[in-house]
Amino acid sequence: MKLRFVVVAFAACTSASGLAQPAPASGRIPTVTRLVKLFTGLERDLVARTHAKDAAALDAILDPAFELRAGNAPGTPVPRDAWIRDARAAQRASPLIEQMAVHDFGDIAIVSFRETAAGASTRRGSARFVVDCWKREGDAWKLAVRYAGDASLQSTPAARSPRTIDKRY
Repeated sequence: MKLRFVVVAFAACTSASGLAQPAPASGRIPTVTRLVKLFTGLERDLVARTHAKDAAALDAILDPAFELRAGNAPGTPVPRDAWIRDARAAQRASPLIEQMAVHDFGDIAIVSFRETAAGASTRRGSARFVVDCWKREGDAWKLAVRYAGDASLQSTPAARSPRTIDKRY
């Protein structure tokens, strides 16, 4: 009876966390690292702070020199104020964040992930590939630069290397 309760409680916590991902076709279940969990929380917090219209809360998570570099116009950065305006006007529902990888370089972390609008289909523009550059300031992290591009298009994968590269989740 106790074991059944523990299993059910664990399953409920895992699904409620929003970090659970479907098992890949290989049957392997990826493990979420401490940094992926941390930055998934920060990315979700960024969305929440953007839509809360609380300038002080947003200032606490965005670097003053923040800019967006979009894949369709990489030479024309979107300044911080324009990004905030556009993000606030966008859909309110939290996007689905998946396939996140975090590369930790001490006071800099490069975070990449696929972001899909909540309830979106596979139409063009419904999914983005995002690379966020976070800077540590004291005990907090601030988003310094975001690179984003359309990830909903089908493309031919690059030729696979003969050796297997272990993914970092």
